[in-house]
Amino acid sequence: MKKITILLVMMTLTFLVSSCEESKKPVRIGSKDFSEQYLLAEIMAQLIEQSGIPVKRSIPYGDTFLNQEALKRGDLDLYAEYDGTGLVLLGQPPMHDGDRAYARVKELFAPLGLEWQGRFGFSNEYVLLMRSKQALATNTKTISDLLNWSSPPRFAVDSQFLERPLDGYAALLRRYGLVPQEKPLVFKEGEKQKIYEALLDDKVDVVEGFSTDGQIADFGLTVLEDDLGFFPVYEPAPLVRQSTLERYPELATVLNQLKGIITVDAMREMNKAVELEGRDYKLVARRFLVDHQLATTSQELTKAEELVLAIGQWDDVELSVGKAMRAVRKAFPTRRITLVRSPGPMSQMLEGKTRLALVGAEAFFELKGVFPEPITTAEALGVVGYRLAHVLTVPGGAEDLSQMKRLGVGPKHSAAHRTAQMALTSLGLMEQIEFVFDTDFDAQVAALREDKLDGVFLMVEPGHAALTAQMNQGGLQLVPIKEWGEGNNLFRFPFLRLARIPANTYKDQTEPVETLSAQTVLAGPSPQPDAIGSRGPAIIMGARTQPISDSAILNLDKSLDRNEKIDPTLPSASVLRPKKESKAKGIELKPAISFTNLVVILLIIYMIYLFQQENPKKKKAH
Repeated sequence: MKKITILLVMMTLTFLVSSCEESKKPVRIGSKDFSEQYLLAEIMAQLIEQSGIPVKRSIPYGDTFLNQEALKRGDLDLYAEYDGTGLVLLGQPPMHDGDRAYARVKELFAPLGLEWQGRFGFSNEYVLLMRSKQALATNTKTISDLLNWSSPPRFAVDSQFLERPLDGYAALLRRYGLVPQEKPLVFKEGEKQKIYEALLDDKVDVVEGFSTDGQIADFGLTVLEDDLGFFPVYEPAPLVRQSTLERYPELATVLNQLKGIITVDAMREMNKAVELEGRDYKLVARRFLVDHQLATTSQELTKAEELVLAIGQWDDVELSVGKAMRAVRKAFPTRRITLVRSPGPMSQMLEGKTRLALVGAEAFFELKGVFPEPITTAEALGVVGYRLAHVLTVPGGAEDLSQMKRLGVGPKHSAAHRTAQMALTSLGLMEQIEFVFDTDFDAQVAALREDKLDGVFLMVEPGHAALTAQMNQGGLQLVPIKEWGEGNNLFRFPFLRLARIPANTYKDQTEPVETLSAQTVLAGPSPQPDAIGSRGPAIIMGARTQPISDSAILNLDKSLDRNEKIDPTLPSASVLRPKKESKAKGIELKPAISFTNLVVILLIIYMIYLFQQENPKKKKAH
C-alpha cells in the first residue's frame, strides 16, 4: 500500500511538472520572407512578450506553404496570414468582400485546429505595376489594356506568385488571355527590391507587387486596374493554434489589441522604412507600438540618420530621380533618404541644406555677362542620365526661338531657366524675349494653349511623365533648336551639347527634333583648398557641407551602373578622374656598369679574405 501511495505521488508530481513546463513553453511565431511579414510578426512578438508570455521567433520561417504546414504540425503557434490566401490554400474561389472572406476562413480553418483572430485593419492586394512613362505612352490603364500592345509584355514576379495555383501568375494569364513575350523573370520571395529594379531598369514591362509597397509612391509607378476582378481581398490577421490559445487563455486578449489599428498608409510607411530607408524592422515595429500607446520606450528607438537629396521642381521621380535614389540608398544603406524639391538644387546643397543634389551640367556654371564662369565649390560624383531641351508651342505658332516674345521657363533659377538664359544669350536673343516664371507645370502649358505664351522651354528627360500626358492631349508641338551648331555656341557653352529628341517619343512626333542636351549628375560639395588631405577632418571645419568620402563616391558611381563618364567640362571628384598607371621600372642593365659592379664586389671579397688571413698571425704573437 505504501509503495502504491509513493507511486501515485510521483506520478502526480510528474504531471504537475510537465503541466508547468507546458504552460511555460514559448509561443513560437513565424513569418513569410518579406518585410511586411517581418513587421507584423515582430509587432505581435513584442506585444506578447510584454504581457509576460514567453516568445520564440522564427522570422522568417519560409513561404506560405511552409508556415501553414508548420502551424498544422505544431512547429509554429502563430503567424500573420491573409484571408484571401487562406481561401486559396483550401482551394476556395476568391472573394472580394473582406467580411465574407474573413467569415469563410474562420469557418473552414476551425476544424483544422486553427483560429483566426481580429484583422489588423488593412488589405494588401496583389497589384500589377508599370513605369508611368510607359503606361502613358501605351495608354495602359487596366490589365486588359495589355492585350492591345503591339508586342507582348515582359513580366517579373516572385517565386511564390509563380507557384500559386488560383491567384498566381499562370491563373492571371489564363483569366485575362495574356500571352507574355517570354518566360517571366523570377526572384525569390524576399527579393522584392530586385523586382522593382528590373522594372525601373527597363528589363521588364510589368511586375507583380503589393498595394502596401512603399516603392509605388517612391518611384511614381502606375497601378493597373484589375478590371476583371481577378485578385481576391487579402486582409491579414493572426492565425493561431487552438491548443496555444488553451495554453495561454490571455493570448487572444493580447492580440485583440491590434484589431483594426494598422491602416494601409501606416503599413506602407513601415514597409518603406525597412525596404527603402534601411531601418531595422524590430525598431520600426517598436515605434509603431509606442506611437499607439501599446508599449513604452524602454527599448532604444534610434532613428536612421537622414540624408537629404535636393532635386528639381519638375524632376520626374520615375526617371533620373528614381535612379539617383536607388544609387544613394545602396551607397548609404544605413541612412534614411529624404527628397527636397527646389528650383535650384545646387544652391540648396551648397548652402548646407542638403547633402547631395541632382543637377544638370548647367548648374556648375554661372552666367557672367556673356560667358559662363565655373562654380568651384561643387563637384560631380556620378552620371545619372541626361536632359534634353524641349521647346513647346502650339500648331501654327513660332517655328523657332527667334520668333518668340514671351517664353515660359518654369520656376526662377530652375534648370530650364538657367539653360534658356545661356542658350538665348549665346544666340543673341535675350533682349527680345521675356521670361515668364511659374512653379506649376500644367499651368504654364495651359498659358501656352491660351496664347498667353509663345513657347515653353523645358529641360527634362525624354518621356517625362507630365510632358507626355500633355502631349497626349494634342494641340502641342516641339520646336527645333537648329542654330546651336552654328558659330561659337559650342565653344562658349561646351556643356550644352547637340542632341535630338528621338522620333515617336511623344504622340504625333514622327520626326526627330534637333535640340540641346545636358548631362545629369549627382553633385556634392568639393573639398576646400586649405584642407589637409583629400577628405579629412579639416574639410568639415572649412565647408558648409562635408564632402562625400572617396569610398562613398566610388559606391555611388558603382551603384549608378552607367558606362558613361562624367562630362570633361564638369569638375568631377578626384577619385573618379583617370589616373596614369605607374609601372614599376625594371633594373636597367648595361655591360660597362655591370662589369664595374662585378669588379667592386670581387675586391671587397678579396679584402675580407686578407683580413681573415692576418688575424691568425696576430693571435700567435700573443
